[in-house]
Amino acid sequence: MPHQAVTPHGDVLRLVAARRDDLTPALRRIADTIAAHADEVVHMSTAELARRADTSDAAVSRFCRSVEVTGFPELRSLIAVALAQGKEPTPVSLADVRRNSDLATIARAIRNAHVDAVDLTFTRLDFDETALVIDAIGTARQVVGFGVGAAGAVLADLDFKLGQVGVPVTTTTDVHRALALTARAGADTVAIIVSHSGDTRECVEVAQAGVEAGVTVVAITAAAGCTLSKTATHVLRPVAHEPRVGAGGTASRIAQLYVVDLLYLGLLARAPDEETAAADRMNRAVRPHRVSSGEGG
Repeated sequence: MPHQAVTPHGDVLRLVAARRDDLTPALRRIADTIAAHADEVVHMSTAELARRADTSDAAVSRFCRSVEVTGFPELRSLIAVALAQGKEPTPVSLADVRRNSDLATIARAIRNAHVDAVDLTFTRLDFDETALVIDAIGTARQVVGFGVGAAGAVLADLDFKLGQVGVPVTTTTDVHRALALTARAGADTVAIIVSHSGDTRECVEVAQAGVEAGVTVVAITAAAGCTLSKTATHVLRPVAHEPRVGAGGTASRIAQLYVVDLLYLGLLARAPDEETAAADRMNRAVRPHRVSSGEGG
């Protein structure tokens, strides 16, 4: 479960906004109703919210699970806290950017999306699950990283950072290579698969091949009920509010990179003396390749 002891409950409205585009049409109507009428929703019953959103009581229950609360009474309480704290969804978001938007509005929207991505991911991270992933990586003979499209940028960072702490790692966006690597691996291998939606066919295929080979499969994905989440051994869930059209995927990448940073620093914290010495050696090795600016270093 997420670390509720330190969760800022006022983030629930931002979480609803972040999950909105990944929901089914019925659950999306509930999200829209909450966003537009949050002050009224806190006084509604389950049946009243279902009626207002033109859906069913069962859909309201499914919606609550999608934002990781136990039921509508808890969701209603968290919305009330959010309203009392003034933490409504960010006024300027990527969805507000239009063809003639000025640069200040666009910059503010990007900034808000990126800040929200880190805040929401921190809010929903399961530290116990993350610790299990760090343990698995730290004892693995090899780590295989895979994703498609824009996930390549995250994989490049993963490759660099795991290499920095001495973890044997291979990352690729080539599904054939990823399938070959995972299919011939075993229990001493960790496969880290990055997919925002969690339903990309290639990512699911690699995860399934890894499970069949006895590999520990780690999914970095935003969707709780996706096929990748159901297949993986462990799931780490970055969260980002990003409209499907015209967003460019940057906020979701920021959230994923935040998770990669957590894995890297978590590994570094496990063997600080050894890795500090290794980092010093790496710094000395690359120092001759730096060009002096003539300003003392």
